Amino acid sequence: MSAKHTGSALTGAAVLFVLLRLLAVSHYNWHTAFALLHTLELDDAPGLFLGTFMADDRISTVLLMIVTPATFFFYFRTRKDPERANTTALLTLIVLIALMVSHTLTYHRWWLALGAVVIGAAMVLAIRNARWLLKWFAWLLAGSALAVAAIVSTPWVPKERINDAEEVYVFETSPGFLKVLGAHDRKFRILRTEDVRKREELAEH
Repeated sequence: MSAKHTGSALTGAAVLFVLLRLLAVSHYNWHTAFALLHTLELDDAPGLFLGTFMADDRISTVLLMIVTPATFFFYFRTRKDPERANTTALLTLIVLIALMVSHTLTYHRWWLALGAVVIGAAMVLAIRNARWLLKWFAWLLAGSALAVAAIVSTPWVPKERINDAEEVYVFETSPGFLKVLGAHDRKFRILRTEDVRKREELAEH
C-alpha cells in the first residue's frame, strides 16, 4: 500500500474511532453525541485514545493479554526484515509491557502476565509461521481499536462528584460554565460555574 493510501486509511480510521467513542459514551444517543462532539479539541486526541483503553479495566485486561503476545510475535518474526518498521513494533511492545505492569499493580491481577504467556504460546503452536498475522497485523490492531471504541461506554475523562451529590463527567471547563455528562443518565448539560460549589474527582471511572 502506498504512503498516500496508508495516510488516507489512518485518517479514516481515526475519524471512525472518534465517532464510535462519541456514540458509545452517549449510549448511542445522536443528540448527546453531537453535543459532546463540540467539546473536543485537537489536543484532546491523545487523551481520548489512551483513555479509551484505560477506562474499562476488564477490556484493558483482555486486550493486554492478547495484544502484548501478538506484538511480541510480530516483532520476533520481523526483526530482521528491513522493509518493516521494527523500531515501532519494539517501542509498542515496551509500552505494552509497562502498561501490563501498571495494570497488575493497580488491580492486583497477578495472573495477567501468565495469561499473556499462555496465549502467546498458543499462538506459536496454533499458527506457527503465522503469515496472515504478519500481513494483517496493523489491520487487526486497527479493528480491535475500533471494536473497543464501539463497546466501551466509559468516557475518557475522570468521574467527578459535584456539590457532594451528583456524579458527572466534566468534558469542558470554560469561564462561566461547565459542560458535563451525567454518569448515570448520560444527559448532557451546561452548568454555571457559580452553581458548582465543590468538585471532587472520584477514583473509580
